[in-house]
Formats: sequence, C-alpha cells, structure tokens
Amino acid sequence: MPALRQSSHHFRRAFAWLRAWTAICVLGVTGCDDPKKEAQLRWREEEVSAKETDLIKREQRLLEDRRAAETVQAQIKQAQEALAAREKVLADNEAKVKQAKVAWETKLKRGPAPSTSSERIIVVDPATDEVYFEHNADKRGPIASTTKIMTALLLVEAGDLDKELIVEDGDTKCAPVRIGLKVGEKYPRINLLTALLVKSSNDIAQALARDNAGSLEAFAEKMNNRAKELGCANTLYINPHGLPPINGQPEPYCTARDLARIAKEADKRQEIRDIVKLKNYRFAMASGKTVALENTNHVLRTSPFCDGMKTGFTEAAGHCLVATGEREGKRRIVVVLNGTSTSVWKDAQALLEWAVKF
Repeated sequence: MPALRQSSHHFRRAFAWLRAWTAICVLGVTGCDDPKKEAQLRWREEEVSAKETDLIKREQRLLEDRRAAETVQAQIKQAQEALAAREKVLADNEAKVKQAKVAWETKLKRGPAPSTSSERIIVVDPATDEVYFEHNADKRGPIASTTKIMTALLLVEAGDLDKELIVEDGDTKCAPVRIGLKVGEKYPRINLLTALLVKSSNDIAQALARDNAGSLEAFAEKMNNRAKELGCANTLYINPHGLPPINGQPEPYCTARDLARIAKEADKRQEIRDIVKLKNYRFAMASGKTVALENTNHVLRTSPFCDGMKTGFTEAAGHCLVATGEREGKRRIVVVLNGTSTSVWKDAQALLEWAVKF
C-alpha cells in the first residue's frame, strides 16, 4: 500500500508538469494565429486532464479496496480470537471433566470415611482446599489449646526468634499447664516456642504474647485480625492459650473449618513444622535444670504418617486435636474437636490414614 501511494504521487506530479507544459505551449502559440496547432495543444491538455481524472478514480477505487481489505482482516482477526477463546473454554471444560473424573475415581478407591464420634470434624487437602470429610464443621465452640497454633503463627511471622525474652510477673499468673517460669529469667524465644507447641505450657504462651504485643489483650487483637485476613468469619480469640474466659471476658469460639484454615497457614511455616513433629524435647530452664517434655500429640507415636500439629483440652472444648500428615506427597489436615479422651486419637488417626491413602 505505501508503494502504491508513492507511485500515485509520482504520476500526479508528472501529469501536473505535462498540464503546465501544455498550457505554456497553448499560450505560446495563441498569438501565431495557427488554428490547427492550437487545436492540437488543446486536445493534449484535455487528454492530460482526462488521464488525471482517471488516475484519481483509480486511486479512489484502490483506497476503497484497501479499506475493504482492512475490514476483512479485522473480521478475520476477530473471528480467530473468538475461535481461540472457544477453544480455551473447551480445553478448560475438558480439564475440569478429567479432574472431576480423577477425583471421583480417587474417592471410590478411598472408600467411605471411617466412623467417628467426636462432635466437630473436618478433613482437608491443604494443596487444593478440597474437603474430604466434615461433620458439624461450621459449628462454633471453644478450641482449647489448639488456639496456640495461631499464637505460634504470629510469633514466627514476627521473626527474631533467636532473641531473648525476660519473664515478667504477669507471665507466671495463669492456670496449668505451666512449665514454671520465674520473674527475671531469660530465655530464647525459639526455645519457649518449642516448649509451647510440644507441651502446651500456658505460662509460656502468656510470656511470648506479652513480649510480642505488649499485653495479652493487644496480642488477642492481633490474633483476631490475622484470623480475619485468613477468611475466618467464625473465630474469636480472647487469649494466647485457649483457657476459659476470666473477669467478664466473652466466650471464645472457632469452627473446625476456620481452624483448618489457620492450621493450613501455620503448616506453610517450616519453623512450625520442624517443632510440631518432635516427639520429645529437652527444655533448658534458666536455673540450669533440664526438663524432658513429651509431645501431647499421641498420634505422632501411633501413626507413621502423622507429623504434627497441636492438642487441646478444656471442659467446654473437650479433647481436641489438629493433626497433619503426609504420604507420597499427599498432605492432609485433620481437625477433631469436642472428642473424648479416647475418641480424639481414634478419630484423628483413622481419618488421617484414610485421607492419605489416595
């Protein structure tokens, strides 16, 4: 197209020059009283004018043809884009059908979930958020020391775990379980966090929370804000350890589904995973004494697939357990709340081993 416009431009210049030359010739001979020559020159001028008119018409037709070609090209491009979009939709639908088929076949291979007796349960795949089994998963209630999963998450996200913490008087005032911290003692935060997740010491939870946020109330606010960020709409924390409310505090609550979301986020942190898989831990007291701590998670010792995460118990929450585990790259999170002293382990292990089969 650019070459065509350039050629047309040259033709126009040539015709303009020819018309000028013809006009000069006509003017030059008008005084010679030669009718024959004058007629010839006028004929040439008319011929040039006719050719110029024809060239303009040709240019107009070429311009119209070019516009028509551009329109067709745009229509072709639009049709190609529409076709590509349809092909993508078809490919996506085909992938979804294949995925659904695989999921259905896997579900058939896995078989029905084992029977359970705990009140609130959920089993999820943290990689896909697929729920394998649930029972009263959205029922609110207390979650006891599984609260400490959120406590640990906030502490790890804050960092500086190798720095020391100095125990204050308020840290030691709480209900059992306590490890026996004393005012003025210094401990690395990482050591306290390890003891917290292995043995669930409430004085350690208070010390770490106060050290992090300045007060237990401020730390509880951080816990609730983080829960909201994770999409937990049915969660209320009032302290860092999960003990029952005191001094007019509201009743804390969470659901199995929300707790699974929180556990999923904590499970992403290698620092937490390295701790919760420990079956035993020797905690060095500031006095020089070493305390042997045994992990409260019994499933760590009875299931080859379990590698965490946290237990809990209060009268209101019953026996609770968040259990994580993996087999051949298939990772699962099991939440069991309001169980008995026997059903919590039985339910959690049976569900975990069922969920990692396929």
